[in-house]
Amino acid sequence: MKKLISTIYLIISCISLVSCSNSPTSTTTETLTNNTATTAQSQPENAPEPETETKPKTDTQTKTKSAPQTISNNTTKNKKPQIGTVKELVNGDLLCYVTLVDEQGQENRVGASFEICAEERKFLNKKVRVVFTIESVNDCESAEPCGKTRQESIITKMEVLDEKTSTNPKESKTQTISNSEWTITTDNHESWTGVNNTGNIIYKGCDAKGKCLELTGGKISCRDGKCVTGWTNGDYVYILEQPITEDGNTDSTLIVRKGDQEILKATGLK
Repeated sequence: MKKLISTIYLIISCISLVSCSNSPTSTTTETLTNNTATTAQSQPENAPEPETETKPKTDTQTKTKSAPQTISNNTTKNKKPQIGTVKELVNGDLLCYVTLVDEQGQENRVGASFEICAEERKFLNKKVRVVFTIESVNDCESAEPCGKTRQESIITKMEVLDEKTSTNPKESKTQTISNSEWTITTDNHESWTGVNNTGNIIYKGCDAKGKCLELTGGKISCRDGKCVTGWTNGDYVYILEQPITEDGNTDSTLIVRKGDQEILKATGLK
């Protein structure tokens, strides 16, 4: 009887052990299998890569292309003409304002010193070369001083250009004037610096019979409303006089002196 009871207990114990060991294993296997299947479904093999990496490249390329354009535009905008034709001169409260038409036909309104506007008759409608300098200008709402200034690039010097000389200098080197008795040709005018009693002007004077005289070393002096060019030839002095006018289109006079005596005066040379 005792053996029978022991045998039955042993059988029951074995059944319990088998049930306990099989149940967790089965559950774990099923859980792992389900998780693997779920992961495989949520991340397909051929899923496309994210596009986030390409966005910064696009932004960088766009900035690189646009930067040079901005620099170029600013450089062109800030450039001021050095040569142009003066269309208008206007005195403002703070500056003189000059309207310059550049060689491309574009109008540019730029500030200048008041001295430039004071010489309106000299510069208006003339082709000029200008010089800009940085100056302190009044930074007030009117001409009345308020204690404020600013730095600005303005025209401080303006020079009238001789269009004939600048476009074709060779044509302007030699000048010929004449009347019924005399023909006078002068050359090397560019040797005159603009300072009185300077230059090396060449003179060739011929009378109506074709007899000519050539001289060098002529000096120019402009004062008292006329320009005088003079040459010396031994005891003789040859002088060409021309009144100063805006257009320069006036007759010249030839005067020849020996010592203090005037021996020739030829007028109407043009």
